[in-house]
Amino acid sequence: MGKEIWVGTIEISYFDHEAPGTRKNAFTVVTTWASSPEEFRQKCEIMLESYGWKLLDIDRANPAPEDYDYNDEVADQLERTRVNPNAIIYGTFHTYPVM
Repeated sequence: MGKEIWVGTIEISYFDHEAPGTRKNAFTVVTTWASSPEEFRQKCEIMLESYGWKLLDIDRANPAPEDYDYNDEVADQLERTRVNPNAIIYGTFHTYPVM
């Protein structure tokens, strides 16, 4: 199977740079080239680990349908991914309290 652009919502954990020692969790949208759910996960883990962040879960990830009406941020991510075969692009972090 050839590579396609995938889009997925992932849950991550990271330390807040403004409050060292404070862990935060967030959801974000990631776009990247992949050929399977496993490759999408692997690319997310590699990207996150490069920042010292951790992948908690993948909410959903699929090849990006061309005819879907994406919001402006995700549409921009997809366009940037389209022109860069090595891209792993994440969007805005939507944080929530850690219990």
